[in-house]
Amino acid sequence: MKTLAKVIAVFVALLLIGGALFLLAVYYNLVPGLAVYLPAWVSEEIALSVTGALLLIALILLILGLRRSKGPGNAVLKGSEFGEVAISIAAIENMVLRVVQQTQGIKDVSRQVSFTQDGLVISVKIRVMPDVAMPGVTSELQSKIKEYVEEITGITVHEVKVMVENIVTDQAPSKK
Repeated sequence: MKTLAKVIAVFVALLLIGGALFLLAVYYNLVPGLAVYLPAWVSEEIALSVTGALLLIALILLILGLRRSKGPGNAVLKGSEFGEVAISIAAIENMVLRVVQQTQGIKDVSRQVSFTQDGLVISVKIRVMPDVAMPGVTSELQSKIKEYVEEITGITVHEVKVMVENIVTDQAPSKK
């Protein structure tokens, strides 16, 4: 909900609360001289029901108006001259998967992308093939992921974390 809509919702809620309290004050003659303007068919049940309904609507509007806005959630927002663009976290994770699959010496991957004020933080867990120089492969992977995601999305990648979980040892047995 936009900020202006939230302000209006809170304002209307306060008006409804004031109206409900005013109705009760008039019905119970707490404001002398105004009870004369109430129709004869207004009973205590009707006055309390209307007051309750007004207070319920006001409560809902207050909750909506005072509720904290959620962040982008499952998407990263990027502004452009034409408006707002949202790129889902899943799309960015698939971009990372593509880069990892194109890197020699890496077998399996799991990835996680989060968005911070500084930019994207990408965490990758990999299994490498035996006899692979890990410093070279991990450094290459970090730079490729950073460059590719920034080029495709235009969003700054703050950090790429790589964790080598294991070395691939489960080679398929040769057929005889």
